[in-house]
Amino acid sequence: MEIIQKERWQNCLEKMEMNDKLRTVLKKRYEAEIEDAKYKIHCFSEQELLIPEHPDITAEVDKLLDKMSQAEEKLAVMELHYGKTVTPKQVL
Repeated sequence: MEIIQKERWQNCLEKMEMNDKLRTVLKKRYEAEIEDAKYKIHCFSEQELLIPEHPDITAEVDKLLDKMSQAEEKLAVMELHYGKTVTPKQVL
């Protein structure tokens, strides 16, 4: 019984795909998050902005770096699991 379940799970995993549009949208989303964080860090460091609600600049930059690393990790995971998979198109 357990062997049959493992085979079904493996078949399910092999059929998992991501279509091109979804992959493109997610990639752009993560890239935008990275660029947004880079820009904010640049503003903090170059212009030495002080925002009243956020007096701890280092903590804010740390949060931005965390967002960047999460977005980069998501990009890497998406590429690893769905980077080369192409969903076949169907004609209706």
